[in-house]
Amino acid sequence: MQLSEIEKTLTPILSHFQSAYKELTDSSEVTILEEIAHHLLARQGKHLRPTLMLLSACCCGFPLTAKKDNPIFKIAAAIEALHNSTLLHDDVVDRSEMRRGSATINKLYNNKVAVLAGDYFLAKVMMAVNEVDNKKVTEIINNTVIEMSEGELLQQQYNSQFDIDESVYFDIIRKKTAVFIALSCQAGAIFSTDDDRRIAAAKEFGEALGMAFQIRDDILDYMPSSRSGKTQGNDLVEKRCTLPLILALRNSGANDRNDILQILNNETIDPTNMGKALAFVIENNGLLLASRVLSKYIDSALTSLEVFPDNKYRQMLQELAISLKEI
Repeated sequence: MQLSEIEKTLTPILSHFQSAYKELTDSSEVTILEEIAHHLLARQGKHLRPTLMLLSACCCGFPLTAKKDNPIFKIAAAIEALHNSTLLHDDVVDRSEMRRGSATINKLYNNKVAVLAGDYFLAKVMMAVNEVDNKKVTEIINNTVIEMSEGELLQQQYNSQFDIDESVYFDIIRKKTAVFIALSCQAGAIFSTDDDRRIAAAKEFGEALGMAFQIRDDILDYMPSSRSGKTQGNDLVEKRCTLPLILALRNSGANDRNDILQILNNETIDPTNMGKALAFVIENNGLLLASRVLSKYIDSALTSLEVFPDNKYRQMLQELAISLKEI
């Protein structure tokens, strides 16, 4: 299931979200903020989080005929603004110069401008949340921001440490990625049902889907660029220890394990040693074992959907989850 197919189905209400997002983020008289808002709008990706939010809402009975002043659209806009805030800050932390084929704000301006713009978008999120005044949504957004911040710091804490337990890795990706996807799905359910069981299931689905998204992305990092569309081995260059490497290290002999850790602990990894590291992961079944973990999270996501009505929106969520098995 392609996200574009979902967006086509949700067109009537996605247009309301887009209007709300533009209104939320394009309202400053400060020239530099106006320029940044326009730049971010021009490079917008697939609006994954608000799309999942609205799809989860429809799964629980939210109508495509909803009016544009429904508060769900303001929260969907806030969720996208929160996503942009985190990207602005991440680009500074990671010293990124490009994102989605465009220069990052820290590259176009400087780190200070990027951080302050990220803070501005975060303030816009809080403003929208306060205007809607839904206690459940306010609580989960606040908790999500806290956990995402913890995840970023946890990743920094373990950066350049390759000999880590997989429980640390799962904690990092849950906080950095999965809780935000969970927030999106849970918020959608909150706006369309009072059934606590379905609201909890939406959160469970989103978290499992988020874990699967990140694990799949980490597997693709070890694959040739022609197949993945990414720079092969970038996680190793950035000194990030992800699931394929963790499982390969656990599955290898002591001598091979020590040899590869010695290579990875060098300040830089030259092309020859990069080739050795990639081969090590493949030969010790790192990709195969990580793919099995990916499948378990996808199965968990599918199980969570069983409490929802059997409608086309639930089917879309199912197909989206299943599509992550394709690597």
